Amino acid sequence: MVRGRVETHAAQLGLRGARRHVLTAVLKLLCGWSRITDDRVALGQLVELIAAGGGRRYDLKTVGRALAALAADGLIVYRAAQGRNTRAMVAINDQFTGDIAVLARDRDGRVITSGSHCEPDSVTFSRRLPYKNQSLYPPTPRNDEQPDSSRPVEVEVSTDELRQVLAGLPEVLARLPKHLRFMLGAQIQNRLAAGWLPDQILDKLHRPMPADLQRPWRLALWRLHHNVPGAGPRLRPLQRAWEQRAQRQARQEQERTTAHWYAQVAAVTSPAGRAELLKAHEVKFGRPVDPIAALAAAGRRAHRLFPQMPLAAALTRWAHETLAQLTAEPVAVEDIAAPSAIDTDLLMDLAISGGCQCMLCGSHRATMRPELPLKSMVCDQCWPVIAAELAGDRDEDHDGAQWVAA
Repeated sequence: MVRGRVETHAAQLGLRGARRHVLTAVLKLLCGWSRITDDRVALGQLVELIAAGGGRRYDLKTVGRALAALAADGLIVYRAAQGRNTRAMVAINDQFTGDIAVLARDRDGRVITSGSHCEPDSVTFSRRLPYKNQSLYPPTPRNDEQPDSSRPVEVEVSTDELRQVLAGLPEVLARLPKHLRFMLGAQIQNRLAAGWLPDQILDKLHRPMPADLQRPWRLALWRLHHNVPGAGPRLRPLQRAWEQRAQRQARQEQERTTAHWYAQVAAVTSPAGRAELLKAHEVKFGRPVDPIAALAAAGRRAHRLFPQMPLAAALTRWAHETLAQLTAEPVAVEDIAAPSAIDTDLLMDLAISGGCQCMLCGSHRATMRPELPLKSMVCDQCWPVIAAELAGDRDEDHDGAQWVAA
C-alpha cells in the first residue's frame, strides 16, 4: 500500500535517470522488508540494488545527490551519514504513512504488544530476516522446545572477568609481547568458560617460578592445562543437574515403555498365560525381579522374534519353545568300552599329542590331568585306566626301577 502511494506520486513528478532508480532501490530496501524507516543504510547497498535491477552502477556521490533530491520532492526523508563508520537514515515521507501505526519494538527487535490484550489476541510475528542472502549460508536449525538437549560444556564469560585476570597477572607475564599475551588470554578465557573462577586461575599463575626461566608463558600455559583441568565450580553443578535430568528422563521413558508393553501383554493374555510366560522367563533368564517388567520384556521379545504373528500367538509360541527346551529328553550316549591297558610309551605319546579332546577316545568332555607329564586332556571314563598304569609304575619305582619321562 505504501509502495503504491509513493510510486503514484513519483509518476506524477515524472522522475527519470538516477532519481527514479534510487527511489526504486529505496522502496525495495524498505517496503521489501516491511519497514518505513531505516537508520543503518549504506549508500553501497543502494548501488548494489540498482545494479542487480539492471541499472547503472552509479557513483556514491550521485546516489547521495539523488536521495537529497527525492527528499526535496517530499517522497522520502533523508539524513546523510556524518563521520566515519556511520550510516545514513532513509524513511518514507509522513504524507504516505499518516494513517499507519508503527509497531513498537524492544532492543531485540521483538514487537511490544499492548498489555490490555490477552495472549490469544496477540499477533505472532516472524523473525526479521537479515539483509544478506541466506541461500548459501542458511541459519543453524535450533530446537526451541528442548534448549538443553546437549550436556553443557561451558558457561558464559564476561569481558570484565577476563580483564580482571589479565590485570592481575604476575609481573613476568604482564611484560609479555602482545601476541604472547593474546595467546595466554585465549587459554585464560577457555578456563573461564570451563567454569573456573578468576581468583582460582590467578592463584595458579601466581605460584613461584624458577629464577632462570626463559619462557614464562610456556610455564603459564602448562599450569593452565594441568593445574586447572576439567570443569570448574561454576560448570560442575550445571553438568550434574543435566545428568540427573537426563537420567530421570531416561527412567521415565523406560517406565512408559514398560507400561505400554505390559498393557499390550495383559490385553491379549489370561492370568494362566501370564503365569506361563513368567515360568518361561525363569527358565530362560532366572527368577524375575519385577514380574511386570518381565512380562513387558516378553512382549517386546515375542514381537521382535515373530513380527508377522499376532502378539498373543507370538507370546504363546515363545513360551512353548522355551519350556520345550527344559523338558527335552537328553540324547542317549553309547557306552564306550574301557580301553585296554597301555604301556609307558603310549602314555607319553598321548601326552605329547596335546589338544582339547580326550587323548584316548576323542571325547570333548576331557579334563586336564596334572598327574600326566604334559598335563594332557583325558575324560573321566578313560582316566581310571591311566591312573591304574601310573599307580603300577609307582610300585615298580619302589622296587628300584625309575620311570623316566621322554
